[in-house]
Amino acid sequence: MPEQPPAVNTYRYYYFGGGALKQMWQSIVNVIGGFFGTDQNDIDETTGLSVYEKNLVRSSWEQAMKNKKKFSVDIFMRLFTQDPPSQDLFDQLRGIPLDELAANRKMKAHAFRVAASLNTLVEGLDDIEVLIEMLNNVARTHFSHQVTKQHYDLLGKVLMEAFEDELKDKFNQRTKDAWLKAYGVMEKVMLGEYIELAKTANKSIPDSDKHRAGSSDVCKVTGLSTVEKDHIRKSWAALMKNKNENATLLIVNLFKMSEGAQDVFPKFKGKNPDELKKSIGVRSHGLRVLAALNSVVENLDDIECLVDMLQHIAHSHHPRGTSRKHFEDLGGVVIATFEEALGKKFTDDAKNAWAKAYGVILGVIKSEYENIEGNANEEKAEDAELAKEEAQTNGEVAKEAEAQKEGTEE
Repeated sequence: MPEQPPAVNTYRYYYFGGGALKQMWQSIVNVIGGFFGTDQNDIDETTGLSVYEKNLVRSSWEQAMKNKKKFSVDIFMRLFTQDPPSQDLFDQLRGIPLDELAANRKMKAHAFRVAASLNTLVEGLDDIEVLIEMLNNVARTHFSHQVTKQHYDLLGKVLMEAFEDELKDKFNQRTKDAWLKAYGVMEKVMLGEYIELAKTANKSIPDSDKHRAGSSDVCKVTGLSTVEKDHIRKSWAALMKNKNENATLLIVNLFKMSEGAQDVFPKFKGKNPDELKKSIGVRSHGLRVLAALNSVVENLDDIECLVDMLQHIAHSHHPRGTSRKHFEDLGGVVIATFEEALGKKFTDDAKNAWAKAYGVILGVIKSEYENIEGNANEEKAEDAELAKEEAQTNGEVAKEAEAQKEGTEE
C-alpha cells in the first residue's frame, strides 16, 4: 500500500488534492466553519464582503483560471469590441485590426499581466492593507494613461460577461453579486486614489475627452514631465514596431561607438560589423537589452519599481566587467539608434526627453556601482582584519605550545 499522509497533514492532503475532493472539502469547511470560529456570515468592515462572498469570488476565479488564456483574452476582446477607442490607450495595441487582436502576442501578454494582477487582488481579499496598497498602485499607473471611471465601469461589465460565458450555470446570481460587490470595492479604492493624485498634480480627474499630452506636471524624482514621458513612450512604441532589426542595430552601434564594449562579450570578440549584423547571438542580446529598456519605459510612473530594476541591472553587469563608461556610452548609442531607425519621426522633443530619462537611468546605475564597490572594499577590509587576528592567534598558540614543550623537557 502507498504511504498515507500523516494525520497532521490530512487537511492539506485533501484540500490540495485537486478537483472534486478540493471542492467537496471547501463545501464542508463552509458549512461547519462556524463551529470552529469562522462564521461564513462575518462581514469585513472595510470591504463589506462576508466570508461566504469571498469564498464565492475565490472559487469562481479559480475555475475561470483553469482556462486562463482564453478567459483573459476574452475580457479585452469584449472591452475593445464594446468601446473601440479604449484600444488606443495601449500603445502596443494601437492600430491592430480587431480581427487580429485575439491572436496577437502583445495582446495576449497584456491580458495575462492583467489576469495576474487580478489574481493577486483576489488572493489579498483578507489582507486589507496590502489590498489597498496594490489597488492604489494600479490607480497610479493608470491615472497617467487617462484611464477613466467609464473605462473601469466597462471593465467590470465585460468581466462579468466573460465569467458568464466561461462558467455558464456555475456563475450563478450569488456569485455574480459577490463579484459585483468585490469589483465595486476595488473600483472605489482606485477612484479614491485618483482624487488624491489629482490634488497632488493640481489637476482634475482624467476625463475621456482630455488627452494626457496636455499635462505638464513634473515628477519630483525623475524631473520628467507628463509630456516628456509621452514623447518617450510614443517613440519607444515606434522603435519596437521593428524590434528584431533594431535589436541588432542597437548592439552593432554599441560596439561601434563604445571602445572596448565588444571585448566584454567573448563570443562577439573579433567579429566584424557584417558578421555582427548576421549574428543570432547579437540579435538575442539586443532583444534582452530592449526588454530591459521596455521595463524602464513601462515603469516611468512607478519610481520604486524603476529604481529596483536599475539596481538589479547594476548588480548583474558589474561582475561582468561592464564599466561606468560603457553605460555612459549606451546613452548616446540609444539616441543614435532612434535617429537611424526612425529618421525625422524621432523629433527633438523626443530626443531631449530620452536624454533626460537616460540621465536618470545612468545616475541610479552609477550610484549602485558605488554601493557595490564600497561593500566589496568593506568586505576586503574585514577579511584582512580577520586574517590578521587569525595570524596573531596562531602565533600566540604556537608560542604557548613551544613554552609548554620547553617546560616538559626541563
